[in-house]
Amino acid sequence: MTRPSCPEPVTPVMDRPLKGAEKELVNKMILAINRPEIFVEQVVVGSKFLAVIAGSRMGLSSLLNAVPGQDEIKLVEKLVGKPIGEAVSLIRQPSPFLISLGVAALNAGNSPDPAMVDHSNFPADKLIARLGKDKITGLVGEFPFVKQLAPKVGTLHLFELNAVSHALPRDQWEIVLPELDVLALTGTTLLTRQMAWYLSRASQAKIVILGPTTPISTVLFEHGANYLCGSVVTDIKKVASSIKKGFCFRDIKKSGGILFTQWEK
Repeated sequence: MTRPSCPEPVTPVMDRPLKGAEKELVNKMILAINRPEIFVEQVVVGSKFLAVIAGSRMGLSSLLNAVPGQDEIKLVEKLVGKPIGEAVSLIRQPSPFLISLGVAALNAGNSPDPAMVDHSNFPADKLIARLGKDKITGLVGEFPFVKQLAPKVGTLHLFELNAVSHALPRDQWEIVLPELDVLALTGTTLLTRQMAWYLSRASQAKIVILGPTTPISTVLFEHGANYLCGSVVTDIKKVASSIKKGFCFRDIKKSGGILFTQWEK
């Protein structure tokens, strides 16, 4: 089968040590797992996403181009049957692959029962448009809705390291972030060790964390987030199949088994 063609983020794959405010944030999330008593049942690894199944629920994380080495593949095999906390603690490791594995485990450990999830919320882009009406709005990550969002908010600044013509120059980030009324940032900033940095630089803004990697953790509300717009898996087999096929999230979503929801502070 031909794999779907999806835009691929150009994220440098190198060791990402954990320190400072990011370390404090990660440690708090690890200690606050909702279901610490559950065990890892399966780890599903694709080329773009991975998932951890534990306690009959699935947690997702992007890989951002990270590829496991032989030692990491062996570690994945050894995780089955281990307490969820052991898998979540891998977020502390500098390896990009292990960070993603730890975040997926975190989302499995915190995932609510799909039957109890309120799925009547409007999409994240509509939430950002509502919050950002006539306001200075920042978006971290070039989401597909950028062009549609721009005319719906007062001013839109895009924070993006990849070569994008309409992105805000990197040397202006420290100046603009404290001026924002609304900041929407991708959950993958936890993978790149930048989430705490954004939260602290835009502490005055209404903050939305969104995307399939969004950590399902109320600890983020303590650190400045106002909304978490994440994914809850309703069909584990269907999503696992899509991940194994190397689907990007757009195509995982099209294949079904994903429910989008919002948690508000």
